[in-house]
Amino acid sequence: MIVLVAVKQVPDPNAPVRVTPDGRDVNTLGARPVLNPFDEIALEAALRLRETGVAQEVVVAGIGPESWEGGLRTALAMGADRAVRVAAPDSVAPLLVARLLAALIRREGARLLLAGRQGVDLDHGQTGPLTAGILGWGEATCVVEWRVEEDRLQARCVVDGGHEWLVLPLPAVVTVDLGLNTPRYASLPNIMRARNKPVELIPSSTLGISLEESPLETLAVLPPPVRPPGVRVGSVAELAERLLTWGR
Repeated sequence: MIVLVAVKQVPDPNAPVRVTPDGRDVNTLGARPVLNPFDEIALEAALRLRETGVAQEVVVAGIGPESWEGGLRTALAMGADRAVRVAAPDSVAPLLVARLLAALIRREGARLLLAGRQGVDLDHGQTGPLTAGILGWGEATCVVEWRVEEDRLQARCVVDGGHEWLVLPLPAVVTVDLGLNTPRYASLPNIMRARNKPVELIPSSTLGISLEESPLETLAVLPPPVRPPGVRVGSVAELAERLLTWGR
């Protein structure tokens, strides 16, 4: 079985967040680009499938500009067999990403798509469900535990108020959450070898998808509201009184 892992490169989530002067985007200058942490968990899950013999090949796919190749080489250093990049702007609407991923899956003959539940930059969380809808495949989202067999998978998903188990026939789409695993570190020898591995470039036009007109428009990006400063209390009784009257 071929497993396709969708990855994206994001600004370091530990870097300070600043809105651009025009209020339409986030200023990422000075933020180190890294692989989306949720996508690293998805890649680790795919690598473990290959190590147990369930999967024969792990292909990572990124849909973005040339600067994303660093993240794809990180995925190769972690153990992915191949990497492909669909040439696209830095930010593409989730629906267009889903259409491109669906075309890639058909091209590669993959039976399982793995991805993080969301990107930590834009937090859309839509790409996995949209791709499953386009392909007509079953999907499990926010997966924290799973078992994959020859023709089906079982997944424990985070839902409001708890968890639920799903059983899906393959092929399927799975988006993963924190807790599924701990991604491995890429060793220095593997990092050096990954620098010389090819990253296949695919123009979006060859997949029959146009990126000229986006179905999504960002109207404004707003910084979080400033929180009021904390205050010191002199006793437990005063703390209890403030808690009781807070928000009234």
